[in-house]
Amino acid sequence: MTARLLKSLFRLTSVMSLPIAHRIGRFFGWLLIRLPNKSKTVAKKNIELCFPELTAQQQKTLLDSSLIESGKTLAEMGIIWLANSERVLSMITSVEGERHLQDAVKQNKGVLLAMPHIGSWELVNLFVARHYPVTSLYKPQKYPSVDSIIKQARQRTGATLVPTDTAGVRAVTKALKSGQLIVILPDQQPYLHLKNGVFADFFATPAYSMTLMSKLAAKLDSEIIYAYSKRQANGKGFTLVFTPASENNCKQDIQHSVELMNKDIETVIRDCPEQYQWTYKRFKSRPAGLKRFY
Repeated sequence: MTARLLKSLFRLTSVMSLPIAHRIGRFFGWLLIRLPNKSKTVAKKNIELCFPELTAQQQKTLLDSSLIESGKTLAEMGIIWLANSERVLSMITSVEGERHLQDAVKQNKGVLLAMPHIGSWELVNLFVARHYPVTSLYKPQKYPSVDSIIKQARQRTGATLVPTDTAGVRAVTKALKSGQLIVILPDQQPYLHLKNGVFADFFATPAYSMTLMSKLAAKLDSEIIYAYSKRQANGKGFTLVFTPASENNCKQDIQHSVELMNKDIETVIRDCPEQYQWTYKRFKSRPAGLKRFY
């Protein structure tokens, strides 16, 4: 039932204009603000942990804004995934810092494109795949029918999707060696039982964080570029931003490299904190002996 409902929602919103979809998204967000729900509970805890310097009222304002933006993210997905790719890419009204990406590509060492969950991150993937050779790690979705929509959507401008397993890691390593862009979502928690992460501070709170990007950068001397898409007000489009890692992660040990990664993600988030996916349980895993948050 949930899969059918999602598919119907995606197809309905795919034919709408972006301003109308975002108005519907604001309504979804308003429901999240008004009604008891897990997304609001998680987002509230995350904002309290990450922005202790804010007053209670300021945290509430950020929470409400973030839930509105979460509603917009849901409402625009039909357009991003199902609309004609040219129409989707035309919604990008400006691109900032692409020279950083271009310079990194010219070095022919492969580029790790780190895309935190900010604004319309799916749009970034479509843009870079249209202009650069891209291989992207992909985790299959819970519902097969929704999974097929997402896979087709992400590949329609040229991206190659590989699974988030050992074979996938081999594929991205090979792609990096050939000078390709590798898309990685660096703010997702890896599986704790696989021991492919370390605890590193994220907004001064320990978060189990991936080591894959740091290991690839160190092994192949590849540059890391952060990319995100800022949603403009009133459905007027999106601004894409590319910014290099603050330090050379290739020269750092893994622990320090992951700490740098989290600091860079924090910097990106602070550019538009209301558009970050605070509804994600970023601190689900905790170091031994520390209390759980969710």
